[in-house]
Parts: sequence; C-alpha cells; structure tokens
Amino acid sequence: MGIDKQCLITALKNKNLGLNDTQLEAYAQKLIGNLDERLIPNLKEWIDGKKISDIWIGKYCVNAIMSIRGDSDFLGALEAMNMYLCNEADGIYLIWRGKQ
Repeated sequence: MGIDKQCLITALKNKNLGLNDTQLEAYAQKLIGNLDERLIPNLKEWIDGKKISDIWIGKYCVNAIMSIRGDSDFLGALEAMNMYLCNEADGIYLIWRGKQ
C-alpha cells in the first residue's frame, strides 16, 4: 500500500497519543488496512512532517475538515475523510461533529 508501518508507528509515538506499543501497532495496522488509496499521499506527508496537500474528493479534503472543526487533528480528519469515501452520510456526520 506504500505506507511503512514502522514509520507510521514512530510518527504516532511522536504525537504522544497516550497509547502503549501494542495499541500503537493495532492502530497503525487498522489505519493502513482501511485507508482509501487516494488518501495515502496525505498520510505519507504527515508521517514525513510535510505540509498536508489538498486532495479534494467531492466537497472535502483533510485540510478542509480540520478547518471546519477548527483544529489540527490530522488523524481525526483523515479518519473522517476515509469514512466519507466509504459511506458519505456517515462521513459527513463525522466531518461536522460538534458543529451542528
């Protein structure tokens, strides 16, 4: 899929998510296993500490979701965008959580 799991785990550790190594491993595996291929470039950018590019699919992109939410939670926005691509209605709900 193009994402090195160990690099992802290292990036997750650096974000101090409060997860132990087993939880980080499971989270990384779930993220890699379920991520829409169109979002891989954004995850690679995040892992590498680069600026997240706008990959618009429909009405949304990861940066737009963070803007809508008023935060910089990349992982939450990535998961919401991924959900949007799998199930539009559920994705829109996640994107706009707390704003309605």
